[in-house]
Amino acid sequence: MIHLIKENKKLIRFLLMCLLAYLVWVILYNQWLGPDKRLDFWLSGIEAKEVIALFKLLGYNLDQQIEYNYKYIFYYNGQRLVGLATSCNGLVLFPLFSCFILATNGHWKRKIIYTLIGCFLIYHVNIIRIMGLVIIKIYSPESLDFNHKYTFTILVYSFIFYLWYLWIHYYSVSKEQHE
Repeated sequence: MIHLIKENKKLIRFLLMCLLAYLVWVILYNQWLGPDKRLDFWLSGIEAKEVIALFKLLGYNLDQQIEYNYKYIFYYNGQRLVGLATSCNGLVLFPLFSCFILATNGHWKRKIIYTLIGCFLIYHVNIIRIMGLVIIKIYSPESLDFNHKYTFTILVYSFIFYLWYLWIHYYSVSKEQHE
C-alpha cells in the first residue's frame, strides 16, 4: 500500500487539492451564496437578457419575466416556453472547472488567465445551451426533457473536459517543456 502511495504521490496530491478546493466552494455556496440567492439571481438575469438579445437579433419575438421563485420565464409571441432557474445558470460549473486548473501544475499567472478565459467560454456555452432549449421548446416540445437532461448535459461537460485536456496538454507547461 505504501509503495502504491509513493508511486502516485502527484496524483493523490492533485486529487486532494481538487477535492479540498471544491469542498470549500460547496461550503461557501451552501452556507452563504446559495441561500442568499443574489449571486444566482444576478447571473441568471444577465443570461436571460443575453439570450433575449440574441433571439431578437435572429428575428424571434422572445420576451421574459421574473417569477416569484427567482426564475426567469421565456415567452415567445406571448406563449410560455421555458424557465431559467437559478440552478441552471451554470454557476456551479465555474468552480468545478477552476478547481481542476488551480490544482494542476503550472505558473499561477497562466492558471488565472486560463481559468478566466475558460469560465468566460463555459458561460457562453451555457448561453448556447439555453438558446437550444428555447428553440427545442418552440419546434419540438416533446423532446425538451430528454435534451435538457441528457444532450446538453453531455455537451456542456464534454466542453469542460476538452478545456481541461487543452490545459493539461498545451497550456499548463511552458514551450520549453514541450520540446
